[in-house]
Amino acid sequence: MSKSLEDMTVDELRAHAAATESQASLLKSIAANPSTRESLQRLIKTVSPNTVIPEIDAKDSVMKVVDKQNETIQSLERRLMERDARDNVRERRQAIRDKYHLTDDDVTKIEQMMVDDKEVNWTHDAAARVYLASTRTADPTPASFVPPTYEMPEKEVWAGGLGNPGRLNKIAMSEANKAWGEIASGKIAGLGSARAN
Repeated sequence: MSKSLEDMTVDELRAHAAATESQASLLKSIAANPSTRESLQRLIKTVSPNTVIPEIDAKDSVMKVVDKQNETIQSLERRLMERDARDNVRERRQAIRDKYHLTDDDVTKIEQMMVDDKEVNWTHDAAARVYLASTRTADPTPASFVPPTYEMPEKEVWAGGLGNPGRLNKIAMSEANKAWGEIASGKIAGLGSARAN
């Protein structure tokens, strides 16, 4: 238990005064320093909430109003962003409806596909094309289609080029031109001018 000042001797009073003076000096320097002043004032308010400190009281009062306005602004920004997102999705939905002649049910299925397939970052247009491709039946093969057959040239044609790469290349180009001519002329069913329309 500490002694009261009345119970202290003169030497004890001097020692107490010296310690108190150094603490008071430290407290003055904290209060005078702009980077620590507010922290000290807030600590005083924490210990004694009813203490009037005009700097802190005015700042807190203004900050309450500013915080309320910031909340209002953030709420408005959120609502605007949500509205813009809804409008954006509505426009994309309408775009694929018009472009691909889709029903509301088709659009719902497309968006479900976009949600289900998380590995792909789908756009509405890309998803619509994949959906249409997956629902369309394959075009039937025409009855008149006959797969082309090719015959390799006789061995004697290539014999002149063996061991001579330049001559072999000329022979290959000549044979390729002949084959292309047959395709383009329609001699081969299903290709060139003989292709079924």
